Amino acid sequence: MFRIFAACALGAALLASSPAPAQAPRTMADLFSAGQTQQMLMQMEVALAKVQARRGIIPAAAASEIERTANIQMVTPTAVAEERRKVGHPLVALLNVWARVAQDGAGEWIHYGATTADIYDTVQVMQARQASRMILADLRRAENAMLMLAETHRATPMIGRTVGRHALPITFGLKVSVWLAENRRNMERLKGWLARTNAGMLSGAVGSYAALGPDAFDVEAEVSRELGLGEPWPADWKGSKDMFAEYGMLLALTAKTWGKVAQEVFLLQGDDFRELEEASLAVGSSTMPHKVNPAHSRTVVQLSREVPHQAEVMLDWMVSIHERDQISNADMIGEISATADRLAKAAVRLVESIKVNPENMRRNLGRTNGLIMAEHAMFLLGDKIGKHSAHEEVGAAAKAAWQNGTTLEAELAARPQVAQHVAELDLKTQLDPNKYLGLAPESVDRTVAAIRKARDKD
Repeated sequence: MFRIFAACALGAALLASSPAPAQAPRTMADLFSAGQTQQMLMQMEVALAKVQARRGIIPAAAASEIERTANIQMVTPTAVAEERRKVGHPLVALLNVWARVAQDGAGEWIHYGATTADIYDTVQVMQARQASRMILADLRRAENAMLMLAETHRATPMIGRTVGRHALPITFGLKVSVWLAENRRNMERLKGWLARTNAGMLSGAVGSYAALGPDAFDVEAEVSRELGLGEPWPADWKGSKDMFAEYGMLLALTAKTWGKVAQEVFLLQGDDFRELEEASLAVGSSTMPHKVNPAHSRTVVQLSREVPHQAEVMLDWMVSIHERDQISNADMIGEISATADRLAKAAVRLVESIKVNPENMRRNLGRTNGLIMAEHAMFLLGDKIGKHSAHEEVGAAAKAAWQNGTTLEAELAARPQVAQHVAELDLKTQLDPNKYLGLAPESVDRTVAAIRKARDKD
């Protein structure tokens, strides 16, 4: 038997029973598989052994043997799972099997001075960091597709809607630029989390570093460097899970952004709008042959509702009893990462599939017979009769236009107080929605430039 010099608390369970390849994971499923999780746990133990060997704490030969046997081919997940059924502890099961494989008594020196939470929490940080980078890569792909949409349609007129009603003309590029900016803010938040959350831990059972001796701080820092992580946090964090809660909250924010985008794409494909389409060959209905239902937007909306609920579970981890209580479902890191990964990939498919119908956008601009130009008419007439009076006159004309099915211009021309100014101001020309886009195209250009500058720093 080997020695475990610190109290071992129950660690997080391996996320699946099937082994994964030992090479660097290429998918989220690989990253959180049983085999990959075990490999990373062993990587952490190897880093500890190598540092301790360099410092003369354990024999160098033992550290070499620990490193030689630290793979899932020699210490198989199947054997570890079988051992766990006997001992009931995930890490003890791994260490027992590993110690039997290691030769010349090297097993006696595995996990020397560490505790289970040290190993698992550090590996969870490493996994969440890799998961973040995977998600960021997909968000960047989605960003690239949106950049193309924004640039292509920087000046494509469409109606802007507020509170579900036609408001003022905008451009489709302006709408996409809003999506772009919000997606980029989420990316920057995740990048900030990566910068802030880059530390492992070797503080022992209650954070006192007692088992590793007087040089424990240095050992911890050296192991962190061995793993490619940054400087450890100065305080023990076994009972503090705010960094994981933040990770979950950032994924929830990202999910809600994409839920909003997907919902809008979903709505703008409706028969009453027909401004957008999702390029799809899917059959829309088993009984209604004419239907072509949105697919990608529905998937994104569905997943955007799941991630925040998973994040709530991670938020609850922050309420811990005393130094730590282990009342956490650590599997949720893998589960929320997998859901966010699926969402990000669905978001890429969504924005890459969008087809824009400019003709329908122009048609919808005219659905209110010019009422969307009421603001412009008010300011034009305001120079003649005062802004407050113009607001009342245009409001009354708009109400009459709704009731009579006429145009705003016609109703203004029929009102005595402003009739003389209608021809003078050439309102028929002035109230063209295509001429009231403000700086929408320039705003798109500014947003695109800012996004491209940020991408250079990724």
